[in-house]
Amino acid sequence: MKKKRYADSSLPPLRLLPLLTFFRPWLMKIPYFSRAQQAVILLLGAALLFLWAWRANFFLPPAPPPARISNFVFVEVAGAAVYPGVYKFDHVPTLTEAWRRAGVAAPAPAGDIKLPSGTRVEIEGTGQYRLGRMAGETLMTLGLTLDLNEATAQDLEALPGIGPVLAKRIVDYRAAHGPFRKAEDLLDVSGIGPIKLEKIKPHLLINRYGAADLAPNNH
Repeated sequence: MKKKRYADSSLPPLRLLPLLTFFRPWLMKIPYFSRAQQAVILLLGAALLFLWAWRANFFLPPAPPPARISNFVFVEVAGAAVYPGVYKFDHVPTLTEAWRRAGVAAPAPAGDIKLPSGTRVEIEGTGQYRLGRMAGETLMTLGLTLDLNEATAQDLEALPGIGPVLAKRIVDYRAAHGPFRKAEDLLDVSGIGPIKLEKIKPHLLINRYGAADLAPNNH
């Protein structure tokens, strides 16, 4: 009659005995931890894991794709035009193109004056015209930049973080010290620091136009 064999679950398999014998000196050095100590160790481990995930931006949503840069050119025609408004071109238009698009009754001006995006053409009934920039709010809506040396206080209020008081300080500083040569000159204006400058700098350009005097239409 065969004897029954009972497996002792507390004993390791025979094939692991040589391995355990080899590591026994190191295993004997492992300290014993109570349940409270084990709980503390687990909490510390979880905290370290969370800190690593946070530093790696694991919990943050993926960064949005970079803003698409529009290749369109926007020109505003105002004044003595049958169809005043903002016009979109797929190329840099000439003054004559904008003139005809807006249905201006006066003859188109001679020459091929190029109009960069954000240009505002104000036309008089006599055929004279004035070149300048669109209003600040319109420029910001279209994703275009403001000319720091042509913008009015109202235009500047369209910039992020610029209110009426600060906009007036910028205009007053420009009137007292002359045109801005670079955007960093705004740091001399009270109330504008490096952080605010970095926010508004992408929305600015310097001296695209000269004087905005009326130009005669020599036709």
